Amino acid sequence: MSSIKKRPLSLDRAVTPPPSKKIHMASNSAHVASAINPPLIKIVSWNVNGVNAFLQKKISFSHSPASSLRQALRTLGWPHFLCLQEVKIAPSDLATQNGLRQAANEKALPEEPTYEIVYSLPRDRYNATGFGGKVHGVATLIRKDFYASITSTRIPEWDREGRILLHEFQNLVLINGYWINGTANSYRSPHTGEPDGDRHSLKLRYHRKILNQVLQYERAGKLVVLVGDMNVARAHIDGYPNLREYPSQHVLNRRDFNEKFFGPEGMNGVDVFRYFHGSQRKYTWHHASSPHGTKCDRVDLIIASKALVEDWAAVIDSDICDDAQAKQHSDHVPLWLTLDLSKCPLFEVREILKAS
Repeated sequence: MSSIKKRPLSLDRAVTPPPSKKIHMASNSAHVASAINPPLIKIVSWNVNGVNAFLQKKISFSHSPASSLRQALRTLGWPHFLCLQEVKIAPSDLATQNGLRQAANEKALPEEPTYEIVYSLPRDRYNATGFGGKVHGVATLIRKDFYASITSTRIPEWDREGRILLHEFQNLVLINGYWINGTANSYRSPHTGEPDGDRHSLKLRYHRKILNQVLQYERAGKLVVLVGDMNVARAHIDGYPNLREYPSQHVLNRRDFNEKFFGPEGMNGVDVFRYFHGSQRKYTWHHASSPHGTKCDRVDLIIASKALVEDWAAVIDSDICDDAQAKQHSDHVPLWLTLDLSKCPLFEVREILKAS
């Protein structure tokens, strides 16, 4: 395998770039080696339902007065990737974008990792204009000691609602997504503004487009990890007290999702939480006005290419932070997985060290 050239994150024109003029990469090789040797990569996914609370001083898992996004990162174990969904930042709001980066790195100690951040924010003038454009949106915080290993970050051209970020490094692709919530609300063509079905039909189209993206990567010899709020609970065990089955289109959406991402004719992927925890009941979304655990669904998932999990056992752990404090200001809790890249023959850990 050829070595990866050290270079900044390559950004597609559709990706919202960091507000800072230049990104300075970490160059301390000893620090980098200690951070990923053994080569364990932690990925956390979290629908935060807006980021304004992270820009304040009184939010943390422990309700400490010194709480912040920085404290959340510390509590989560300094993940290499923190994939956020529903950030609700307007594309023109550079102050909030820059403020979130500052919050992630506030009062960082010399021995602690720091973070860069990239965004995909809505650019659909017909379907994502509510609240001054502060809808949807995804962001990925990437540890700077791993940042140079990313060869590409982009969003697909078909996503205009700020829902998808694609991160590539070596032969792995991480897809951070805030998937469509199927409803009977009308959808308009992002090109003409003409009526184009409802958001149930849009959800099914997104399923197909995301699957095609995954299969394209896998045909090229890459392994894929999908993370995010997928806005669907897979089975009865994933909803409490009941699984949403009305209107009936939700049943069809669920069937389509399972066939495309877990069926042999689709991705044939692995639901990593179920792989490690079997029939254990844990949930990621909790109804905001109900007591924690009384009305909830597992709609945030991590799906991995089967070879990554079953052939090489490179996914070594995964879980859901299912407790009331973990939600903080959101109605979702974080979930995570840990990858051991040394177990996967497609990776050369030394190249990651060189890139840094």
